[in-house]
Formats: sequence, C-alpha cells, structure tokens
Amino acid sequence: MQIVFLEQHPQAKINLLIVWLKMYAVDSHEEVENASRLFNDDPRVTQFFDPEKISGLEVAVGLGAKSGDVAWDVYLFFDGQAEWVDKMPPPIDWVHQLRDSRWADPDRLYQGRQLTQKMGEIMADLFTNEDEK
Repeated sequence: MQIVFLEQHPQAKINLLIVWLKMYAVDSHEEVENASRLFNDDPRVTQFFDPEKISGLEVAVGLGAKSGDVAWDVYLFFDGQAEWVDKMPPPIDWVHQLRDSRWADPDRLYQGRQLTQKMGEIMADLFTNEDEK
C-alpha cells in the first residue's frame, strides 16, 4: 500500500516514518535491512530499527493502552504540524492490524484490501484538508 501510494504520488508532500520493531525471534537487523530496501529510493521515507520496542511502547500508551503494551502493525496519520516532543501527539487518525489485541480499538482493525482502502481514504482526507489550509 505505502509503496503504491508513494509511486503514484511522487510530488505528494508527505513524510513517511517507518519503525521496524523486533516482535519475533526472526526479526533481525538483517531482515529489517532487506525489508527496508523497498523504500530506500524515496527521500520522503525515514526508517529506524527499534529492537527494544521503545517506540512501540510509547505509541501504545499514546493510543490509550496500558503501560507495557506494544503498538506494532499500526499506521498513524498526523497533519504537517505535528511534533513528537515529550510524548506522541494525538494522531488525526489511525488503523491497525492487531486482531488479538486487548487494547487496540476493534473499530480501527483493518486487514488486506480493507486496510489498503481505509489507508487510502485517510490519506485522501489528509491531502484535502492540507489543500484547504
């Protein structure tokens, strides 16, 4: 989804931050390097590997989870003015793929084509709102 959007909208004013978390034993720095190559040619994309899950813990709390829960397979959308200073700013919208989560809002659960469609709708709304400013 993200690759298609970036390719279809090369002039879009967007910054994509990807944080790769070590959620499974097979999630290694080498695996992250391989996966991250999909985005290496786009200067709008910044990527990090967070093997300690620090960002996932902070994002989960920022979305209303209890301390200790981890957000991963979560897609957050912010306007162009958002800054993460002491804590995560509230996203304009967000979706996830955490089917068995005890904390993530089940109304925001999307997978497969529904995830792709919903993310496209959110991005279209963001661009419409930015154009109106």
